Amino acid sequence: MPEIYSPSSEHEVADFIKNCNSQEIPIEITGHNSKPIGRLIQCSKSLNLKNLSGIIEYFPEELYIKVKAGTPLALIEAELDKKNQELSFEPSDMGFLYNGKSNKGSVGGAVACNLSGSRRFRAGALRDHILGFRGINGKGEIVKSGGTVVKNVTGYDVSKLITGSYGTLVALTEIVLKVQPKNEESQTLLVNNINLKKALNIFSKSMQTSVEISGACFYPAKMSKFFKLNDLDTTTSITAIRLEGPKISVVERVNTLKKLFDEYKKTISVLENYQSRIFWQNTTDLQFFNNSPNVVVKIILPPVNTDQFINKFENEELKYVVDWAGNLIWAEIPENDSVLLRQLRTEVIKLDGHMTVIKAPNHVRIKEDFLTTVDENIKVLSLKIKESFDPKKILNPGKMYSGI
Repeated sequence: MPEIYSPSSEHEVADFIKNCNSQEIPIEITGHNSKPIGRLIQCSKSLNLKNLSGIIEYFPEELYIKVKAGTPLALIEAELDKKNQELSFEPSDMGFLYNGKSNKGSVGGAVACNLSGSRRFRAGALRDHILGFRGINGKGEIVKSGGTVVKNVTGYDVSKLITGSYGTLVALTEIVLKVQPKNEESQTLLVNNINLKKALNIFSKSMQTSVEISGACFYPAKMSKFFKLNDLDTTTSITAIRLEGPKISVVERVNTLKKLFDEYKKTISVLENYQSRIFWQNTTDLQFFNNSPNVVVKIILPPVNTDQFINKFENEELKYVVDWAGNLIWAEIPENDSVLLRQLRTEVIKLDGHMTVIKAPNHVRIKEDFLTTVDENIKVLSLKIKESFDPKKILNPGKMYSGI
């Protein structure tokens, strides 16, 4: 077991990393241990940031909140809720996937993994909602970027660079996030018993209108049975489109879509506000793979290639759900089926996509690639960036790529 250090201040984090850097001691950075994403790494020391917790400042009228990196996401959302505000990137609760129960983990962990929910294709990814951060690089130096206002700047946006870097560039200490008022109303238009190709066509047509959908997902029939909603038919496939905003606007936009898809009127229904919110919370939290013992992957593809990809593997031992209007596939495969995993990788590259292994047993995490990208030059670029932030490669070494 690695020696665990749990600092309570930024100064202590800096001193710890500086000391490890001088001795070239590798460090595994952890928070609430709610998201064991990435390659399995072995380090002699562990830096746990859960004690670096608390809301530093929150100005609802300025639409931002500044927090320490170890602050639980649940605490942040509870504070925002008091002012009827939210994080519009809709952070996922990965606790259901990993342990079968809610555990949103820390805000630093969410930033490190760039985890965004079903609203991502409309609101942007988590990285688009960071206004600034403070952290400690691999040399023990304080790195800071951004501020508390949205503005354009010349040069690199370091906030976006560290988001999704899985703790390989800096140990985050403070984060500033944009917030927004909660939507008054949420309704979901449902179309039952159609195939993926027709669902993708519905998504495409909806996005070409002015109704501004904020959610679009597809559940094949075998994946919809976990829902416990009275107004949801879980015996067939489910194609769902979410609309949010003022109630009068949402109702009008739902009616517009009903007319647009009149050919499906016999299988169209609508989830009202309460059940609509539960539906999308369950989807964002990946509850369809609740406590899965298998390998779960996140596949990003151009929507025009999604149907082709699924058709190739539909008869395999593949369970899947499509989100982000066809841009995202969540897929589950048996934990020991390394052949199928590699076939998925090959097809993803062929179709101009990329794949991330989100959950896997340790024997898979230690030997399999965690990230698969169509552009091998990304690894070269990642190494150069790593060397600039962490020249001795002591922060989460090998977490993203072997040797980086």
